[in-house]
Amino acid sequence: MVNQRISLKDVAIYLNGNQVGGAESAEITLTRENEVAYESANYLPVEIVDGKITIEGSLTRAFLDVDLLNQLFPNQPLAPYFTFMATVVSGKGPQRKVEIMGAKLKSANISDLGLDAGWAKNTLPFSALNWKLSS
Repeated sequence: MVNQRISLKDVAIYLNGNQVGGAESAEITLTRENEVAYESANYLPVEIVDGKITIEGSLTRAFLDVDLLNQLFPNQPLAPYFTFMATVVSGKGPQRKVEIMGAKLKSANISDLGLDAGWAKNTLPFSALNWKLSS
């Protein structure tokens, strides 16, 4: 199992192609489970096969347009799947853009955000379906 942590800044949150918020920073962890393939009757591996990839992380000081979310999704306590784009601040490729697709908040309700400003005071944990690093 291989874990890769990526720190992000300048986070913009999108829902159905429209920006509905942002965050001060984000942290994502990509976990790759690699499997070793063996040839029949051979004890030496012949290749390493990529296995499952899990994408998890958290948004810090997220801002969501609560009024817009309540209009789009009335009477729904959890925010729907969303996409966010951010700038990488750590690792081998700082200043590159990363796009996280199919992210879903794990434990935050829209009602947890302050009604006046829409800022989340805590970090918001999420899981995501896919990611893409741009050049």
